[in-house]
Amino acid sequence: MNISDCRKMQLWCLQRAKSEPAQGLKWLGRAERWRALGRSQSQQTQHAGPMSMGPYTVNGDVRNKQQA
Repeated sequence: MNISDCRKMQLWCLQRAKSEPAQGLKWLGRAERWRALGRSQSQQTQHAGPMSMGPYTVNGDVRNKQQA
């Protein structure tokens, strides 16, 4: 499930909360769960991971080079 799907489900639950006041708290809780799931999905896609950067620069490994 992607972020867009989570957002759609969150909005659907919010609409149900408005249309069913007796069950409003249940639907608000479910909307909050979808919001949290969407946020976690977005954070996972933004996280580059541990292998995205390393000790090597454009010029190579500068750790052992002598300073001029």
